[in-house]
Amino acid sequence: MSPTSTRPYRASVCTVTPYDIEGRLDEEGVKNLVSSIVDEGVGLAIGTASPGEGFAMSLDETARFYELVVQTAGGRVPVCAMGVEPRNADQLSPIIRIAEQAGIDVMQLYTVDPGHSMKLTDDEMERYFCTLLDEMSIPAAISTHVYNGLVPLSVLARLLDAYPHIATIHCTSEVNYLKQLVDIVDDRCDILVGGPMQALSTLAIGGQGFLCSEGNIAPVAVGELQAAVRSGDLDAMRRAYRDLNGVFSLNIWPGATVRFLKSAMRLLGIPGSYTRPPFAQLDADKVEIALASMRALDLPEWRGRLG
Repeated sequence: MSPTSTRPYRASVCTVTPYDIEGRLDEEGVKNLVSSIVDEGVGLAIGTASPGEGFAMSLDETARFYELVVQTAGGRVPVCAMGVEPRNADQLSPIIRIAEQAGIDVMQLYTVDPGHSMKLTDDEMERYFCTLLDEMSIPAAISTHVYNGLVPLSVLARLLDAYPHIATIHCTSEVNYLKQLVDIVDDRCDILVGGPMQALSTLAIGGQGFLCSEGNIAPVAVGELQAAVRSGDLDAMRRAYRDLNGVFSLNIWPGATVRFLKSAMRLLGIPGSYTRPPFAQLDADKVEIALASMRALDLPEWRGRLG
């Protein structure tokens, strides 16, 4: 955070979407998962493509999911609807309307994924964001991601100048881009980095916190890091950072975080651990590797839960 910033450091968990054995939305699983995160004072980022399988839900299911989350967490922690990567603005607009009607605090806007390895020009990307921002009645979060759409800094600068209801930028990038982004933002909105790896780097550079998926299975560790930073407890900060990145390092199977997370959820007895096609859980051999690694990490909140 900048020396004059009054914005508190914060963490937010990109949640899975709990499904039952029949592939239906597991409503009790949603409440259980959300409560486990909210009880640690940590924010929520819901319905994303990964690990939330947001693309696998119908609009009616998305509306019900958002409703359940708001009923459980509303007013206690910030709730951000993440949406999924659209082909155009019209594909994301219905999800924005659902978020507005559900009472979600913030709606994330992913960059366009036009498919077939096509890329938007800067003007096209800016026009896309403006189309959505012009019609929104709730604050927005802009996603800028090195793997699925890094927004040019000049475009972000113009958007920030034009739209004061941009409340957050979710940034997954290398540090040089992040540093330039902090300078451009100039404390006008929060900057949350993607993943726990830069959770402390962003603090030093001038950001306000981080997003992570590890809180689905280790919400206490996420809450401890947030609390340690806020209190300035350096020793606690180191411990929590080490624990949380230890959880991050358990997933050695790239391609979709949800496979590992839902397999780990089942090992920990967390309901809602089923996936929807095309995704499946890790196979038995990989689950054994995950189990051994989780036991070796010996996270305090997992003790007595791994058999």
